[in-house]
Amino acid sequence: MMRTTVVRQENERDRLARELVDRLVSGDDAAWEEFIARYRRLVFSAIHRVNERYAAGWDESQMEELFSDALYKLLRQGAKALAAWEGRCRLETWIYRIVRNVCIDRLRRTTRRGEIHEVDEEHPDPGRQMTGEKDQAELVDLRLTLEQAIDNALDSREAEAVRLIYFEGHTYRDVAASLDMSVGAVSGMVYRALAKLRDVGGIAREVRERNQ
Repeated sequence: MMRTTVVRQENERDRLARELVDRLVSGDDAAWEEFIARYRRLVFSAIHRVNERYAAGWDESQMEELFSDALYKLLRQGAKALAAWEGRCRLETWIYRIVRNVCIDRLRRTTRRGEIHEVDEEHPDPGRQMTGEKDQAELVDLRLTLEQAIDNALDSREAEAVRLIYFEGHTYRDVAASLDMSVGAVSGMVYRALAKLRDVGGIAREVRERNQ
């Protein structure tokens, strides 16, 4: 009975999400306000998480700017980015993914300009500091490249599983509980996901090396 209730609630949630997206696509102004009210916290949560994960050092004004950029990405051109959501994952997962990519694009630009690295007080020598910053920038850029490759090559559930296991250090059991799957099903899905990544320039090898 409890499982049936949960499934019914999830179906109702997905129906309401689809209705909201359809209203956004049709240009319903009230839907914009409803979308922002409903998902504002999620968007900021995604921005804060990227800020912490990459030690980007964004202040509140920069995160507000990213919030505006993310909303523009989500709602521009008749909510094209949201219209591409086809119900294969929760709408929240789709929104989170888009916002994270907006943040990654910003990080990639600032990293290449050397704007996110603080001075290393333990290595005051300018030459040594510049070399260290270059190496760190290259590592950050590699991670950004890997994450975007994962998003482009995999569906939402596959990308989430690979990210949780190889980037955040979660176990297969953790991921199984998070995605409401068996451990065996997660293992098979991750194996297939890594096989897909092998077809895009050896990305799977890079992902595995990060976990060694």
